[in-house]
Amino acid sequence: MLRIAVVLAVSALAAAEDVCYSHVESKCSEPGESWATGGCNSLHGGFLGNSNNLHRIIVDDFTDSITYLLMGSSFNTDVKNNMGFHKYYMGKSDKMWNRGKDMMKYVLERGGKMGNGFQIPPLGRSYSFNDLDFTNEMKSFGITLDLLKARAEDSLTAYMHAYNRKSDDSSFDPTTAHMLEELSEGYAEEIRETAEKLNTLGRMVRKDNSRNMALHLFDRALLE
Repeated sequence: MLRIAVVLAVSALAAAEDVCYSHVESKCSEPGESWATGGCNSLHGGFLGNSNNLHRIIVDDFTDSITYLLMGSSFNTDVKNNMGFHKYYMGKSDKMWNRGKDMMKYVLERGGKMGNGFQIPPLGRSYSFNDLDFTNEMKSFGITLDLLKARAEDSLTAYMHAYNRKSDDSSFDPTTAHMLEELSEGYAEEIRETAEKLNTLGRMVRKDNSRNMALHLFDRALLE
């Protein structure tokens, strides 16, 4: 009985491994000029079990990029001309855009797709751009730190799914986990750097008699 079970298990494994071959064999023998991908794609491992988390990361990255773009623009107007803060947030915008683009590239490489409902910002989001108050330098740093921590948390959620083999191995995927681990390391460094800038500026602007000079010097330092 045990021998029969082993044979059946081996047969099932072989059938699973020959999905693409069986598809090619059937398509080559049927009439017509059309071709369907079938099982001959780049999907493998537990990628599909984590694809929803990766899609959310993409949307949030692009949304944050637009947010930083608006923040940077607010410091380069006919009223406010803080070019250091403008440069800083435009750099943040570019970084988040590249993160979203790299994640989209990874999803497509693994056989995923971007749905027709893809838009920035996503439908059903709990807040809009108008809800964010970045009218001064301290508030803008506060928003930045919150956004970075939220993106780090999203990466951690996806990472835990990619390494969750004990309770559910449908999302277990070492390749995705490795990519997310590197992403999380980048966020950890960026969060520390942003918190440092926020608290440094906070101490500088607490003195009323030197607040304007402190903001000017800090803005000049961001240009370097």
